[in-house]
Amino acid sequence: MTTYLDFVSATRLLAAKGFNKLDIQCVLDLTGPQMRNGNAVWPAHLVERLAARAYWLGEHEVATDLAAAA
Repeated sequence: MTTYLDFVSATRLLAAKGFNKLDIQCVLDLTGPQMRNGNAVWPAHLVERLAARAYWLGEHEVATDLAAAA
């Protein structure tokens, strides 16, 4: 089952990992919002996959926090 993050959760998670506003906007744009029950949400696995490519993060750092955020 796919886990989804809302805008606030995704933004807070990425900001906590050192992403600035433009980085966050880029990640969210590239992972594309999907509409669920009238709300824009982002698939957690896509956010994780893209965020893990940041040079300052270890490969598994984002995955641990995504599970908690969802």
